[in-house]
Amino acid sequence: YQGQTKRKRIRRKKQKNSLQNSNNLHGEQTEPEMQETLVQDNLQLQKIESPKISKNKKRKMKKKRRQKEKMRAAGLLTKTTGVDFTYQPDKDNREGAADLKDIDEKADSILNFLQATQQIYFADNKSECTDFTVNSATVQELLQCLESRNVSSSDVTLLHQLKSLLLLQDIDRLKDALKQFQEHSMMPP
Repeated sequence: YQGQTKRKRIRRKKQKNSLQNSNNLHGEQTEPEMQETLVQDNLQLQKIESPKISKNKKRKMKKKRRQKEKMRAAGLLTKTTGVDFTYQPDKDNREGAADLKDIDEKADSILNFLQATQQIYFADNKSECTDFTVNSATVQELLQCLESRNVSSSDVTLLHQLKSLLLLQDIDRLKDALKQFQEHSMMPP
């Protein structure tokens, strides 16, 4: 005992693959086995590529890997998936289609209201306007623009507001809305 020097004890890793293959009769690898072999392959690659990984670092990596496997087995940890941030025009098209549908409904409502008002006006025959042909031509032009949808959406909205105020018989707000329409309208005077 006196003349002998102390020997360093070399730890040898147990070969898990040989034990697992003896348990698996068909020779097929199950998913956990495949994951372990992939991890072992990765560790071997790391040994080859970067031989400066300390034993402590390897131990910590192994511990971390085991913790992740436990979390996955418990169902608490799922693999992260990429989030898709691509532009999806379907939603925007639906909103735009809804806006167009709303404007079409307003234009139809205004058109029906103006035609009904014109019929009532002609039926009464009490027009005191001297320039009847000019007014009639202007009204016909407006009706044609509404039918062909050549009126801007902002003008349709303003006309619809005027119609609503007229039906409510709110004179003060109607005057204000008329001024606003004359200032902001894109229609020719």
